[in-house]
Amino acid sequence: MTNEERYGDDPMEGAHPQVVTGMNADEALERLKAGNAAFLCEHVNDGDVSLAAVKRLFEHGQAPFACIVTCADSRVVPEHVFMAGLGELFCIRVAGNVIGDMELASCLYAAEHLHTPLIVVLGHTHCGAIEAAIEAGDCEGHGDASAIAPLVARISVAIGAEDDPYAASVANVRASLSALAADADIASLQESGLRLQGAIYHTHSGEVEFL
Repeated sequence: MTNEERYGDDPMEGAHPQVVTGMNADEALERLKAGNAAFLCEHVNDGDVSLAAVKRLFEHGQAPFACIVTCADSRVVPEHVFMAGLGELFCIRVAGNVIGDMELASCLYAAEHLHTPLIVVLGHTHCGAIEAAIEAGDCEGHGDASAIAPLVARISVAIGAEDDPYAASVANVRASLSALAADADIASLQESGLRLQGAIYHTHSGEVEFL
């Protein structure tokens, strides 16, 4: 079976020169705030996930108004937290919402090729990756050789000696923002209106605190 037979038509490449979000960075941030406020009131997502939306996005391409870098934690789902539908958010999920090479490349793709005006690094409370980094810092001579070790090491550098989980989550978000801002391409896009924003999702209430 060919790709054309499988998908029913020539698939659109993710970016499209004629499809650009109608929001600037400030408007995108207000849209996220309004979405979270609605989520707190209703906890029912009214975002468009219709087949008509699927068809429209397939035929015309995507124009997400915000890029969200967040943890892989199953409780933190940006599309629901911000009451968003298909094609509205470009989400990058990785344990501990850290910025490595792949995350940076994904953010750059969203900003440069999809013209997304806002990148939000969304940490959260009661984060297992943060807690693991705090515990590792409390253990003398720790030398975890497991696959999670590089993640814990990156977060440990970000939070330093901080042992308060909330403060550590904030420090980790700020470290990810700094990693993004340090990239020359991202910095150049900031001069043209791209905004970087930190935030914390409170797992006990569903509220997003913008830093």
